[in-house]
Amino acid sequence: MFATASFALWLLFISRPPLKSGITPDLHFPRSVSDLRVLADVSSAYQRDHYSYILALFSAAYVYKQTFAIPGSALLNLLGGALLGCWPLGLPLCCLLTAIGASNCFLLSHLAGRDLVVSKFSSTIERLREKLGDNKQQMFVYLVSVRVFPMTPNWLLNITAPLLDVPLSLFFLSVLIGLVPYNLVCVQAGEMLSEVRSLDDVLTPRRILALLTLALAVLTLSHFTQKAKNKHSD
Repeated sequence: MFATASFALWLLFISRPPLKSGITPDLHFPRSVSDLRVLADVSSAYQRDHYSYILALFSAAYVYKQTFAIPGSALLNLLGGALLGCWPLGLPLCCLLTAIGASNCFLLSHLAGRDLVVSKFSSTIERLREKLGDNKQQMFVYLVSVRVFPMTPNWLLNITAPLLDVPLSLFFLSVLIGLVPYNLVCVQAGEMLSEVRSLDDVLTPRRILALLTLALAVLTLSHFTQKAKNKHSD
């Protein structure tokens, strides 16, 4: 599956059309913020000459990274902001691609990686199973709050969720909604890429605190909603 996806992405890459200037510059996964600025300039030139191609390549690269849990989604969010802005396209597209890629990772784990995931993360799976059991009636709200929490290892949730009997539709929606705040921070920073020196300038202590507060607010709402339901049922 990885080889097939890599080959398809490579075919899309080598089929890139030349710019009107006749130059065919390099396109690649960004490795740092400084590298991202150079890539953003090149991609902007492609965007002017071949908008549909650069949109397709960006989308394919984003989903590829998410599907195979390859680090670097923050840099692609920044690139999305630099190329597409935040509204009306940049943020919705990044959120949708995140959810699609995470769902692909979910399916990959379900179809081909169950034994490996269980052998490597058995204790983590049991802890998550207990947490989901405690929040069974509010599973969606709980999953959203976990995604909002800035320190959550999203790749780990993606590969363990199918072993926890989380429905794919619920999983997709929780990723789509739960990562909106994080994606918003990154995409907005990408709009001002010239002012960003490192990823530390994106996830500042103030922004991390805001995400933590939002996650706690969602968890608190879920807790009191559950208590109210239990009291009503009694």
